Order: sequence, then structure tokens, then C-alpha cells
Amino acid sequence: MASLSGLVDELRDAAWELDAAVAQSGLVGKFTSGYRSRSQQTRLYRAYLAGNTAFPVAAPGFSAHEYGEAFDYVVAPYKYQADVGQYWVSMGGEWGGAGDMVHFELPGASARAKQRGEAAQGESFGATVAGGITTAIDFYGGSSIAALLSMFPSLSKNQALELLSQPYESFQKWLISSISLPGFKK
Repeated sequence: MASLSGLVDELRDAAWELDAAVAQSGLVGKFTSGYRSRSQQTRLYRAYLAGNTAFPVAAPGFSAHEYGEAFDYVVAPYKYQADVGQYWVSMGGEWGGAGDMVHFELPGASARAKQRGEAAQGESFGATVAGGITTAIDFYGGSSIAALLSMFPSLSKNQALELLSQPYESFQKWLISSISLPGFKK
């Protein structure tokens, strides 16, 4: 069972209410994910890119889980998952629906996470280079193609194919375009 200790108080309390209602109805519920650190989100996102997860995963920095505003919850029998999701909505929460049946969050959490992720993309020069170097080391250290693609979460299919066909050249282009020195214009 996943810990809910990293969730914001409002969501944690509502999650326990949901779990109690599920138990009272005779179903069995299980929290499978709560708060995720950036490194946990990165690992999960890489698994998603590699096709090793059953549900969608947001890019690191763009997940409501990283801000303690979302949890994943599964019920058995699973055929009642949508009913539990609708119950969560009636409680005032937001639910992933047919595209992400296990995802439950506070209202507006995904939109806030997206804004935070976009703001983080404008991080300082040092943070941007450090993140790129870490991912590059993972890739060149033999991790996977997913590690390379995770460096560029917003690529189109054509851009991803170009990246895969020329990884070294694409990494150089990205690194050069990421460098922004104070006082100089891109």
C-alpha cells in the first residue's frame, strides 16, 4: 500500500474518506501511488516511454503527484473502478476517467502541475545544464532509448525519429540551445 503522508492535508483526508466509503460498500480499495519525488516520477516516466506501464505518466515536473495533489487508487473488483471515480467527482475531486482510471486528484491539480512544470523549464542555466548532464550520463551509461527521449518530453513523432537516428548530433543541438548566459540573447 502506498503511503499518503506526502499528500497535502486536504487531499489526504479526502482520500481516506474515499477509502472508507469503498470499504463500506463491500469493495476492496488499494492506494497504489501517492506523493512522488522527482526521481520517482522520472523513473516512472521512463518506464512509460518504454511501454512498460499500463497507465499514462506525466513528464517529470508536470505531475500532480510531485506536488502532493494526486494519488492512484484501484478497487476490486475492477469493474467498479469507474463508479468509484464518479463517487470521487461527487466528493468534489477530479478523476482521470477512461484515459487514466486509477488517477484521483484535487480540483485543478493537473493544471497547476503543468504551470509549475512550464515555469521550471525556465530554470537557471546551472540547473538546466545539470539536469541535461544527468540524463545524458544515464543515456550514455547504457540506460535506454527512453532516457534519451525523456530529455525532450515535448517532441513530435518526426522529431523523436530524428533524435533516434542521430542521437549524438541531436544532443549537441539541444545542449547548445539550452545554454543561456546572462547578458547574451539566444
